[in-house]
Amino acid sequence: MLNPVERSLVSFISRPWFDRVATPAISRLFFPLSAAWAAAVVAGGDQDRFVANLNDGPGRRSVPTGLLRMTVKAADRYADALAHWEDGLFGPVDGADDTLVRLERARLRHSRAFMGLRAAFLPGHLERSFPAARFAIEDEEVVSVRHRARLADPIGGFLPELDTPVSESRAVAVGETVFRWLRFTPPIGAKDLLPAEARVLERTDKPPRATVLFLHGIGMETEQWGEHPAIANWVLDQGFRVVEPHGPWHTRRALPGRYGGEPILARGVGGLLDYSWTHVREVGRLIAWARQRDIAAGRDPGPVLLVGTSLGALTTMQLLSWSGNWPKEARPDSALLIAPAASLADVAFRGSLTGQMGVPKKLNEAGWTEETVAHWARLLDAADSPCIPPDRICAALGTMDEITPFNSGRELIRRWNIPAGNWWVREQGHFSVGLGITAEPTPLHQAVSITLAAAGR
Repeated sequence: MLNPVERSLVSFISRPWFDRVATPAISRLFFPLSAAWAAAVVAGGDQDRFVANLNDGPGRRSVPTGLLRMTVKAADRYADALAHWEDGLFGPVDGADDTLVRLERARLRHSRAFMGLRAAFLPGHLERSFPAARFAIEDEEVVSVRHRARLADPIGGFLPELDTPVSESRAVAVGETVFRWLRFTPPIGAKDLLPAEARVLERTDKPPRATVLFLHGIGMETEQWGEHPAIANWVLDQGFRVVEPHGPWHTRRALPGRYGGEPILARGVGGLLDYSWTHVREVGRLIAWARQRDIAAGRDPGPVLLVGTSLGALTTMQLLSWSGNWPKEARPDSALLIAPAASLADVAFRGSLTGQMGVPKKLNEAGWTEETVAHWARLLDAADSPCIPPDRICAALGTMDEITPFNSGRELIRRWNIPAGNWWVREQGHFSVGLGITAEPTPLHQAVSITLAAAGR
């Protein structure tokens, strides 16, 4: 999976010291810079609009107008490259292979340049900290309007919409890998969302014998940065198709003036409920798509593995909790949970990242308490048992994980009776346990073996 130098580097940073640096770096640096960057995009170079969108109170000294204009220009260049990419990959006219590759490279080049402008807001942040999120916590009455029916029937409330058409882009072949993108209408009830999207990777030399879906954490937008993780290459080499869904409010689904994933925490319990309700159903549609595509190609449908990290592990946990009555084609065969928790409430009230961002304080100010959050526990916590056999579930936990608290992850393993040979506890934190999978990939190897064995492959 990694060469010796890469393995040594990953092993070095996959230790608890990395989490002690990474957690405050995200809550006090990356997210605040992202908030300023996103506010600048919709400010149109206007200082007053920038300050108003940032919503961090009076007294803000203006960032340079030149920086605001530069951010808008970078956004415009990216939007132009994206429009050409959209036309080439989803438009009515077929393009030559080299043209599609050129469009994809141009999109990634402008995306990286645009995303990287976050760093330019550092001087303003050092002068006076930008907010980590623009909070607009919904009170329980507002949340209840959208979700009270599901509270009475969680299983029925999570049903995916398998008849929703899925649009496939043209294929972009880069070396030995073929890239495609999927797009479909979000599920009914989804709040202010752009179409659901996913990137699909397959090898050019052989058809896939199985599919893996990688579910990402909050704020993770690797495609926008042009990243192609080594873990995906290894799984591709095992004969898997790789599907990388973009969660609600991430990547090209981000809301104007907000950075990727910001509404999840900024809206409080309502944001968490909206995200999980929507994304669980979207993932179910993608699982069914993978099997339908195999059948359309004249093959028996291959098994499907879900791999979720952090928020992705929580999404996977909820899908495994509530998909027992789904059609078989929409249910996974196996799962790997990296840095999971048994309860989203544990993450919101007791996680170190949410604590450093001020989420518990904002929830309390909006009238929420641990008791009122507990009222929604049926939609936020793991069910008593999963929809697939426990021996098809693997998990990797860090003893020093304070973001998705370690004890909550252990409770999930106990509650679901995941067998001892399928879970690993490492002396790592939240980020280091995820990074460590690439250097010490035993959990992934086990999950892959279980997936193929379940289908007799």
